[in-house]
Amino acid sequence: MTTRRALFVLMAGLALAATPAAAQSWKEKYPELVMALVPSENVTGVLARVGPFADYLTSELGVKVTASPTTIPR
Repeated sequence: MTTRRALFVLMAGLALAATPAAAQSWKEKYPELVMALVPSENVTGVLARVGPFADYLTSELGVKVTASPTTIPR
């Protein structure tokens, strides 16, 4: 039982030690994130509402986040 517990603690420690390196590597891989929006109404209104959220995500994540309106082809 002690061996299992020690192995679990060792594996958990290794997983937590690798987390900061993995958290920074995605920023190098994705320097910009794009939120694709499919508006059901006025595009300008949707961008006005979502723009502050994109700014918030940019400040929290440390990478540029942009909101981009898209359309669904018919």
